[in-house]
Amino acid sequence: MSKNAHFSVDTRLTRILGETYRSSEAALKELVDNAWDADAENVWITLPDPLTPDAIVVRDDGVGMTTPEMRGEYLNIASDKRSRTGERTTRFNRKIKGRKGIGKFAGLTLANRMEISTVARGYRRTLLIDKGDLIENQGDLEAVPLPFNEQAVHDAVTGTTIKLSYLDSRLNFPTSDRLREILIYEYGREDSFKVFVNGLALSIQDLPGSTTHAKSVLPNVGDIDLSFTIAEGKRSPRSPGIILKVNGKAVGRPILFGLDEDEEIPTKLARRVFGEVELTGVEDFVTADWGGILENSKAYQEAQTYIKGQVKASLQETHARDLHLQKARLQKQINRRLQKLPEFRRRYAEEALNNILKRFYGESQERIATIADVALDAMEHDAYWAVLERINASSQGDVGSFAESLEQFGLLELATIGVQATRRRQFLDYLDQLVENPATQEKLAHKALETNLWVLGRQYSTMGSNATLRNIIETYCGTSFKGSRASKRPDLLLAQDYGEAYLLIEFKRPSHDITRDDIAQAEKYRDDLSPRLPSTQRLDIMMLGRGRVRTLDANHMAPSITIHSYAGIISSARTQLDWLIKTLRES
Repeated sequence: MSKNAHFSVDTRLTRILGETYRSSEAALKELVDNAWDADAENVWITLPDPLTPDAIVVRDDGVGMTTPEMRGEYLNIASDKRSRTGERTTRFNRKIKGRKGIGKFAGLTLANRMEISTVARGYRRTLLIDKGDLIENQGDLEAVPLPFNEQAVHDAVTGTTIKLSYLDSRLNFPTSDRLREILIYEYGREDSFKVFVNGLALSIQDLPGSTTHAKSVLPNVGDIDLSFTIAEGKRSPRSPGIILKVNGKAVGRPILFGLDEDEEIPTKLARRVFGEVELTGVEDFVTADWGGILENSKAYQEAQTYIKGQVKASLQETHARDLHLQKARLQKQINRRLQKLPEFRRRYAEEALNNILKRFYGESQERIATIADVALDAMEHDAYWAVLERINASSQGDVGSFAESLEQFGLLELATIGVQATRRRQFLDYLDQLVENPATQEKLAHKALETNLWVLGRQYSTMGSNATLRNIIETYCGTSFKGSRASKRPDLLLAQDYGEAYLLIEFKRPSHDITRDDIAQAEKYRDDLSPRLPSTQRLDIMMLGRGRVRTLDANHMAPSITIHSYAGIISSARTQLDWLIKTLRES
């Protein structure tokens, strides 16, 4: 039976039609989420070879849709499934993923034509949606006829197949590797939901990171086959840990075998582990419901020791590598600060800084830079060095005194950092009051920030300011600053990224909106200075004021020029300090 179907339009249509997916793979994941909501056990995704006319096919073995469900629910744009059926699915009690009711548009992100074929209760229903027709009738989607066919079928497996054809050539073609990487985070641990991409099921190898495979024969266990990946980046697997399998069947939930409680392994790092271990010969120690294994059995304890040892060794190697890279990004900043300390103090300072960086493992590079800078400031206080010198003396004598000094050292590390961060926080409050005062002139703002460049960001180090810029240009550039503009100089010149580029800062009154004329003045300063700096190094401009005038279009400014408000840079610095103070209080 062939008839036309029509969309049922919700009041949110205008907003929804403007939404897109960030990538082709993200759009396909939306279709996989729909299969999850349909209580499917399997999803098969077929991606054709690039630059071929073949279609993308997404097939599942879920409950399928009846005619009323297709007409009244599937075609009801922006209809939230949870409001109709509840928060959980009927068969597997899964938490519903569909929230906006626009999953049907995911396929149309990639293709110009989408065919939906679904089987339920002895009938197959087929619906065809043409993207071109929808675009032409956005104002009245209810009037767009959608070819709809229904026919009886015998012994057909329930489920839904979506065929995406006439793919949009303007978009990057979805790749198998990238799609598997996206899906592994969400569905890599779901025993009742298997996803296949081009015939291959998701596996731990799909998780980006370092993968280890180890095999052995243990006296009480027999053969043991361990595979695990330490995920890269900030995103951890949905269910981290090692899944235990006995004769191919999963036992209980993934566990970390005590690595999450190991003081030598940061918790954030341990939760990046994703893997499985296959055991043979221990079925007698599995509980009747296969929810766990007898932990007091010799076989389990032997397996645990082996697994923990293998994974811990890889985690320690990863930890050391990550810390080295993290510190390498800050090394120039650290070296510059350490050079200011007496030689006998540098070794202690560097060791203390290493301990601090370990404690904050896994934080963003910006936060790590803030921590390192505040810590180095704190280390310059006499109380800190008094304890370090006591440690040095105690290490040559009484063990008890040495241990006590080490304890004090650890507490002082955190305490001094906390004090320094709090002082900076108070400074920001005073700076806020200064810039909010309409009477504040640019020279006062300049004076406040010139010796507190940490407010601008940790990538800057002072090269010079207005009062000494003439001397700096003569000594650093090896030439005199002459001409009709010799008396006119920018407010501040900084070495940015530690010599790789320079930054010219022009301060305006905190109540002043930056204009095109202000930018032109700063560009003239740059023209004056550029011939005196190395030709291979960049010279950027930062304008500081209340913001920009409304008539100034930032899209038409050179990328080397940025405009900032005092309020904005203060807010950013305060956010970093608030996080650090809060973290120290919770330690």
